[in-house]
Amino acid sequence: MKFSRLILTAVLFGATASATMLPMQAAAAQSLEEKKKARPVEVMSERVGKKVAEAVEFLTPNEEEGREADPKAAIRLLEELEPKKEFDKAYLSQLIGKLYAQEGDYDKAISKIKYAADLDILSWDDQAGVYKLLAILNLQEEKYQATIDAYNQWFAFTEKHDPTVYSHKALAYYQLKEYDKTIENADLAIQYAKEPKADPYQLKMSAYVDQKNYKGAIEVTTDAIKVFPEDKKWWIPLAQFYLMTEDYERSLSTFELAEIQGFLTKPTHFTTLAQLYSMNGIPYKAAVTMEKHIESGLLEKNAKNMGSTANYFHQASEYDKAAKTYLAAAKLDNDAEFYRKSGDLFSVSEKYKSAIASYNKALEYDSPKKGSINVALIEAHFNLGNYKKAYEHAQEGLKSNQHKRVAKGWLSYIKDTAERKKISIN
Repeated sequence: MKFSRLILTAVLFGATASATMLPMQAAAAQSLEEKKKARPVEVMSERVGKKVAEAVEFLTPNEEEGREADPKAAIRLLEELEPKKEFDKAYLSQLIGKLYAQEGDYDKAISKIKYAADLDILSWDDQAGVYKLLAILNLQEEKYQATIDAYNQWFAFTEKHDPTVYSHKALAYYQLKEYDKTIENADLAIQYAKEPKADPYQLKMSAYVDQKNYKGAIEVTTDAIKVFPEDKKWWIPLAQFYLMTEDYERSLSTFELAEIQGFLTKPTHFTTLAQLYSMNGIPYKAAVTMEKHIESGLLEKNAKNMGSTANYFHQASEYDKAAKTYLAAAKLDNDAEFYRKSGDLFSVSEKYKSAIASYNKALEYDSPKKGSINVALIEAHFNLGNYKKAYEHAQEGLKSNQHKRVAKGWLSYIKDTAERKKISIN
């Protein structure tokens, strides 16, 4: 996770040094307010203070003189100092660290900020600030355990419940694949947030998914929808989690609600919706869903999508519609199997001429089901009174061991029928 320069800049210069000196007191068993009051607060030595003032001049652009800010010069000036007081060392180190961070040199920034934090001598607010900045810089550099350690130092020092801190810790734990701690910190981020934010819900959901705990993922996603009902990014995952747990009814209802709200926008959304209609015993809606979005252009008019649509019409016993759709799919890809299926369904619809045309195309494109097609052609030609053609296909059917008995039965039946009707088949 890389933070933008803007975000980092916003946290760099919030610390200032106070100007009074208090004696150190025992910290044991003290309240937070007592600890703050007991914290020694120092000022910079005069020599260091002057150099810092000079550095500030480098950091301040002057339009009248045509001078731009020069943070590199400020860094060089401050790096030349060799302070003796611990406070001066800490204050200069955190200031230089912030300048390095502004310049994008995060390794040096981390080193300087950590040095200042470890000295543990800055004013209360400054000390808290360096702990938090150290955590943010480590997170920026994907140093996740160091991020957690710095935030733990910050919490031990401040005893504050900051939802952003918990959210950052949840992210760090997630990257370390420590999913239980991810969930724990995400829950704390949700608990202490003044206004709900999506990030902790997302991290918690991802932690459950990575553990293949889809019931947990359903729970957190459902909670997120209650908080962010108009945010479309939760609806599709929830439907998919229901699908993974084989709760097809809830998966379908979630997809339908998402469609009503206009959240379905991708081709896969509608192919999944169609599949769910089919799985819930509503194949006709599956078919018309596919048909509608193929016609709109959202779904590509290819053999796969047309074949799926035909299959749904078939499941819905819309045989003529299914046959025509299979035929359209077959023509797109010269698919022998789709031609065969269209032939079967034209036969069911008693449209034998169309069935014969589809079967012949299936044979033309070298269908591996030649035997069953020949048997189907026997019946189609017979029902049209084409006894000679029916007889020819019955003879062809004798070549198939699987269909030999059926073909043989047809031979005698065709012959008897033709003789009775005084039609020559030779």
